[in-house]
Amino acid sequence: MNRLTMLTTILTIALSAVPVWAQDGDSPKPDDRPQSSKPATTEQANPDAVRQKAEADFSKLLTGATLVGNFTTDSDQPVDPAQLLRPDRYELATVNKVKDDFWLFVYVHKGVPLPLTMKVLWAGKTAVLTLDEFTIAGMGTYSARLMFHGNRYAGTWQHGKAGGLMFGKIETAEFKKQRLANPPRRVVPSKQSEPEIKK
Repeated sequence: MNRLTMLTTILTIALSAVPVWAQDGDSPKPDDRPQSSKPATTEQANPDAVRQKAEADFSKLLTGATLVGNFTTDSDQPVDPAQLLRPDRYELATVNKVKDDFWLFVYVHKGVPLPLTMKVLWAGKTAVLTLDEFTIAGMGTYSARLMFHGNRYAGTWQHGKAGGLMFGKIETAEFKKQRLANPPRRVVPSKQSEPEIKK
């Protein structure tokens, strides 16, 4: 083998090995590669501030609000569709965070304020009222998961052996003020005289 052939062979082998060398140590590893210059979202930059705002919004939403909706009761027997949904209503005076995951709900039951300290967990910016064997004096023991999103709520309830679903709309304090200021108009049908019958 002459020198030119030998030199060509050595260069060919050397160049074909470059990708292997690069993978072994020269190319940047995934962690070493420059990060995207895309700015972080507010949630990524300051998650504590996002949570604080969500909690403040939740308190404002439910203070002075009324939950107006329906509930169902599970049954192994066929249920008359007319009896499937039953009206439900909960009036709240104030809702404020106490500490950690615990919130004080002042529920107005038959005109009497009833303070209840209950747990609220969060799925992102969505509040979920969470009760596990929670006893209310004179009313019983309840378990529930109730999600609040926008001006709606939905979830499940359990009271002893009875349980079912519950859902509805949140009538905020602001909504109530607007309704009082602009009550719905009643449409009064106009009296029409009977057509005169000619004899």
